[in-house]
Amino acid sequence: MGELEISDDLKTVDVHEKTDASSERWEAPSEWLTRFIDEYSGRHGGDTETLPPGSDPNLVAAVIFTMNEEESVMALKSLIESQSQDYTFDHVQMTRIKNLIKGNEFCEMEHGEWSYEVCKTAGLMHNWSPYAEVRAVTIPYDDPEEACESLRAYFLGFFWVCVCTAVNTFFSPRQPGISIPNQVVQLLLVPMGRFMASALPDWGVTIRGTRYTLNPGPWTSKEQLFATIIFSGASTIGNFTGLLVMRLPIFFNQEWAGFGFAISLALANQIYGLGMAGILRRLTVYPIEAVWPSVLPTLALNRTLINADNKRETINGWTMTRYVCFLIASVVFLIYYWIPNKFFEALRLFNWMTWIAPNNINLAVVTGSYGGMGYNPISSWDPNASGSTAMNSPFFAQLQQYVMRVIGGIVIMIMYYKNAFWSAFLPINSNGAFDNQMKSYNVSAVLNDDNQVDIDSYKTYGPPYYAIANLFVTGANFIYYTFSIVYVFAKYWKALKKAFVGMVVNTIKRQSIYTGFEDGHTRLMRRYKEVPEWWYGIVFAFGFIISIVSVTAWPTQTPWYSIIGVTGVGALLTIPWVIIESIATTGISLNVIWQFLPGLWWPGRPLPQLVILMLGGAFEQMAGGFTADLKYAHYAKLPPRAVFRGHVAACVVNCFIYCAILQVMLVYFNEDNTLCQWNNKEHMVCNYANQVFASVIFFGAFGTNNMFKLYPGLPWCFLVGAILGAAWVIGEKVLPRVRQYLQAKMDEKRFLSFDKYFWQPSESVMSCLNPAIALSGALQWTGNNNLTYATLGIYIAWYFQYYLKRRYTAWWGKYAYIIFAGLSVGVAISGLITTLVFSFGAGKNASFSWWGNNVAQQGLDWQLYNNNASLLPLPKSGYFGLAPDQYPLDW
Repeated sequence: MGELEISDDLKTVDVHEKTDASSERWEAPSEWLTRFIDEYSGRHGGDTETLPPGSDPNLVAAVIFTMNEEESVMALKSLIESQSQDYTFDHVQMTRIKNLIKGNEFCEMEHGEWSYEVCKTAGLMHNWSPYAEVRAVTIPYDDPEEACESLRAYFLGFFWVCVCTAVNTFFSPRQPGISIPNQVVQLLLVPMGRFMASALPDWGVTIRGTRYTLNPGPWTSKEQLFATIIFSGASTIGNFTGLLVMRLPIFFNQEWAGFGFAISLALANQIYGLGMAGILRRLTVYPIEAVWPSVLPTLALNRTLINADNKRETINGWTMTRYVCFLIASVVFLIYYWIPNKFFEALRLFNWMTWIAPNNINLAVVTGSYGGMGYNPISSWDPNASGSTAMNSPFFAQLQQYVMRVIGGIVIMIMYYKNAFWSAFLPINSNGAFDNQMKSYNVSAVLNDDNQVDIDSYKTYGPPYYAIANLFVTGANFIYYTFSIVYVFAKYWKALKKAFVGMVVNTIKRQSIYTGFEDGHTRLMRRYKEVPEWWYGIVFAFGFIISIVSVTAWPTQTPWYSIIGVTGVGALLTIPWVIIESIATTGISLNVIWQFLPGLWWPGRPLPQLVILMLGGAFEQMAGGFTADLKYAHYAKLPPRAVFRGHVAACVVNCFIYCAILQVMLVYFNEDNTLCQWNNKEHMVCNYANQVFASVIFFGAFGTNNMFKLYPGLPWCFLVGAILGAAWVIGEKVLPRVRQYLQAKMDEKRFLSFDKYFWQPSESVMSCLNPAIALSGALQWTGNNNLTYATLGIYIAWYFQYYLKRRYTAWWGKYAYIIFAGLSVGVAISGLITTLVFSFGAGKNASFSWWGNNVAQQGLDWQLYNNNASLLPLPKSGYFGLAPDQYPLDW
């Protein structure tokens, strides 16, 4: 091959079309293929990658080498342009690509070596994925004949939907509860699927040339993945736990809320968001930037359980297969779980700094792991408490969130020690509400028989007060809502416009939904029939209509037009939520907005707020959850129509089972009318339902206007967020011009020094910063969710996601996800055993009382956790806060 001159003004072209045209006239040298296969499946060094289980190295090599030198450079230039603002793209890799396109002399490489590297890199990026995380768990080719939507996959998927929904619903109110983790079901699917493959007869029929059979052959990875999507997407109890709050006498006692209402609201709850997810496909599934890191561990585990490893592979001296690694990790964490969670509980929330002076309030507030802020460099020895999700999002995202969490905690402590909003009379970090005598707020003291506020009783008792961490998070959420809307809509305007205009244009012109997306995964998906826009439109319309039916056909006190508000606000906030979630596995919690808005619309009417809280919260959750499943199916090459059918059907089945189990619970656990009370003989205390009821009362009955009068700074947070979002966007546009201006005004020597020591370091930091992701870290407080639950995790994330990923890439790609899958499975099994043995079985009354289990709970840190301590004592007046004649009365 001749020397290739690289022009700086080389234009970006449609690489997909170029590759398709050139594949017939250019073939990679055979020694390249041999070298690649050896690099990726033989003996690995520190900086190479490995192939996922089940990969055919020959097929992978053939897929990668499809472009010659010129086409590869074009592809890499196109990648640099398209991913220049991509926070998730490895900056070391980006620098290497920029060097490669400058030619072999610049890279100080022999031309043949450079040619191999540039063609391989371009092939990996364009025909597979630009992200090492994705390449570690996916394969760059597809077998469309592999069984996927089979009867046995449906049977097993729906079997586990029924089992998981029934068990999780039945025991979720219990303290402690019992649930069947998804990872355990994934593990059980394999022997069940293989048993069916060996036992079922090959009976079938042929329709239009396609044979449908009970047994299409060996249990496949696609069947495993398809069954996983069915049960994992619909086996949870959802956000309609509020149905218990509506029905039980201890709460709202609405006897009309029977099975008919429950199933109507449940269907609206589950189905509504699915339509929104389909509408957002072009924004959150097909773009390569939408990695959805949270789905990668699931893919890694499923591929490991189904496919065999290349046993001749050696990585840094390791010859262990993924499956053996998974089993070892599962056993290790199954055993280790018992140490910090049963036998030496002080290690779990390791508040060792408070042991120095257990009754020192300042030490407890700052370093405490239970009720304090958790500023402790060694705060836990339990990776399940802090660190189990270290592989679920990029290290850059976790680091930004951790830093903002630290900063947010410092702000909270400053406010606490300044006694802002009377906070020093309360615990610093609690999600409870308190009266003006430092006791838990007794809601029943201010409500009449219709669950409305009795004004005379309220004037006597007073308004609810909040811990400063809870108040800070509420305000931070308001800032985050408007900030994320302004920033995401401005930052991703082109992508948003492309998505929604494409939806309209493609519908009118009947073009492919994949139009405009040319990455390797999308090109492979084009062979499958797409889900038409109108399918999702029907689902969306169904959710809208049945939501209106739910609030109007029964006496919910909720106007029908409120559903328009749910749809508008929900869609507005779901767009930035799924974009941020797809990048960094952190979203926007909409529960606060669905407490704030109904309290503003209908102050003093808690029942409508409960309805809107259920509908609004589920809109976001289901849209985000199903979008993640669509990306999961996209990576796994599952037919989109199969995923649509399976997921919608599973949601419907889930709703009916949930509502049926709910009726059983009302009969079985409420014989003495104690269900969801602390004296229930079956321990069905309904912790979450009680939290929902409390939040509904505080915002719905008390009213948002009164909350804003009690805490007048809260409404201004919306404006602050919008201004910050606009300022950040303007700054990103203006600062590069500032650099040009300074360069023109300063002499060359001064500017070079300024550029080297200030501008370039600042630019490198800012290029890794996504403010919407970072700001979400400041929201992760309150409810005793302190820094303890993140510190060990950030150490683990650095080690796995940064150090090992860069220094031992092949080892990281082969074992990292599997180790964390083993952690999840081991912990899940051990936790289930612990609950069954010590809550239901022979060890029900057993106790392990010794110093290692008691020391952590013998000081003020534990008292703060139980809302029995504060920085300041009650004033001599006998109360804190507003005087009785100043109580807000704006209903």
